Amino acid sequence: MSQRTPISISMRSKKQHIRLWFECLQICHSQDEYRNNLRDSAGFYADWGDVTNVKFDGWWAEKKYLFQDEYVREVDRVSSNPHTITLSIPLNEKISVITSEVKKIVERHQTERLIEMGKDPSSMKSKDLGTGRYSFTQKEIKAVFHYVNLEMYKIYLRLGKPPINRKFLMAVRSEFDGRTRSQLSGSVVTIPTMKQFETNYTTNGECEDAIRTVRRSLKGVEATLANVSKGRFP
Repeated sequence: MSQRTPISISMRSKKQHIRLWFECLQICHSQDEYRNNLRDSAGFYADWGDVTNVKFDGWWAEKKYLFQDEYVREVDRVSSNPHTITLSIPLNEKISVITSEVKKIVERHQTERLIEMGKDPSSMKSKDLGTGRYSFTQKEIKAVFHYVNLEMYKIYLRLGKPPINRKFLMAVRSEFDGRTRSQLSGSVVTIPTMKQFETNYTTNGECEDAIRTVRRSLKGVEATLANVSKGRFP
């Protein structure tokens, strides 16, 4: 099979990694085999809300604070994160007084927030709100790899999980070629072009290597979906 230079799809931002996680979770909710795992991980995903019938961008605008690492810092505008508060601190006061007053205010807000979350502050050794827990299970994520395979898996589901053969590969190639804006056509070098299917890859046997690669890719997506259903990504 002739090699084509893959087109770079920028997936470096944290938002795009979360998008993959989000879309995997949506798929999990549509498949019965993940029902038990999702029931067990319901508490973990509680703050995500109902993701089954929403678009990512709208969800992200509301929920992106869940993935932000909050720390004490000077700000120039009020944060929309419900897990933070904005204080006015007089610079002409003693540090000891400021520290004492800030401690009282923070503790009061932490207690109120925990009660809102249905937790009993008096039974907790620490008033840690448990936010910022949505982190990746790997330091480095091959985002383009996951993106391409996930898009292929969506086609696999839409077609009713057909046999992985030449016909399926042609369906994937045809659809990817039609998505010119997403640049998927130039990024998938493991599947023959439509012209190659007509000339060099006319049987399942001639497509054996590509079929094996695609089957392995789909299995990888299923492993990721299993992780996601349990509260991990990827």
